[in-house]
Amino acid sequence: MKLECLTDGVYYIPGRTNIGVIQCGDKEVVLVDTGIDSGSGNRILRLLEKHGFKPVAIINTHFHTDHCGGNRTLKDKVRVKTYASGVAATVIRYPFINSFSLFSGVYPVKDLMNKFIMAEPSDVDIEIEEGDLKIGDAMIKIIPLPGHAPGQIGIVADDVFFCGDAVFAPEIIKKVGVPFNVDIKSEKETLNFLKNTRFSFYVPSHGEPVEDIGFYVSENFKQIDKIEEIILDFLKKEASSEEVVNFVLREVGLKVKAVHHYFLIHAGILAYLSYLRNDGLISLKIENRPLWKRK
Repeated sequence: MKLECLTDGVYYIPGRTNIGVIQCGDKEVVLVDTGIDSGSGNRILRLLEKHGFKPVAIINTHFHTDHCGGNRTLKDKVRVKTYASGVAATVIRYPFINSFSLFSGVYPVKDLMNKFIMAEPSDVDIEIEEGDLKIGDAMIKIIPLPGHAPGQIGIVADDVFFCGDAVFAPEIIKKVGVPFNVDIKSEKETLNFLKNTRFSFYVPSHGEPVEDIGFYVSENFKQIDKIEEIILDFLKKEASSEEVVNFVLREVGLKVKAVHHYFLIHAGILAYLSYLRNDGLISLKIENRPLWKRK
């Protein structure tokens, strides 16, 4: 782990999930997200201590485990205050909700009760909404970024925009094939919003920081459009949800073996089916299973 400077007083820690670091006092800092588990929390703490910094607060962009998994360790060791949106706060406190939601709202298989889906539960001290937030000397702006996850927010400090998973770097899109979004309509609106913003730096949670977000936005739109086209083409004939998922995986070149990975992909593709159905482009009927078809 290393600490990279973006502006005077705003840094980030590159990793599988980028961590924001905002100076809010002489040696005090606010963290934006905390990584996937206690190991992440410990590594962040050691790195900050090496640079003479002490975390006093965490702002979570959303409730997915790779963003809040280190919260518990940091709260236990240095008594940080945690900030999150109301929706995110609920799941951070009760992370089993993640596993239940991926398994149709019922008690899930044990394969969905691991660190990739369920973070260690931890408290959220302050639930936040859109607007200005002052922590110590730091002036921070909270911006809603719906689409990827309910209650996702972006954090702006000193003209640096930590934008969570609202946008993925192109190399991440290529790797995952189906970027996870729960609400395709809202994700498109968020991408359009990002396209029209101007900040000195944009820091996605997955990928390199950039000064111009335009290319990242266009690549995310391209992949969303590609997946829509794959689904609509396949649904020229009637098909079940599982058949749609299997076809999309083949078309994007993914071979899924892990249980938790499959259920994440399955949920992500259901989001497309919901979007297309609600937009009037496909029909849905039930014959002992859901059957979809292009209109």
